[in-house]
Amino acid sequence: MTATTFTLVTTVPRPHTRPLATAFRAIRAFGGAAAGVVLLGDYGPPEAGVRNPRPEYAPGPD
Repeated sequence: MTATTFTLVTTVPRPHTRPLATAFRAIRAFGGAAAGVVLLGDYGPPEAGVRNPRPEYAPGPD
């Protein structure tokens, strides 16, 4: 009978990220969206929003 051992990997190697660059990217994204809403009145495409939790169903057979 053979024994198989599994080595647990506790850390996943990730590329070095720059927190300041990530913060600027988030500020640019939220700032652009806020400017679009405030200045242009643009809320984006309707399919990008939250779906209606109570959708209208097709009527059943009569």
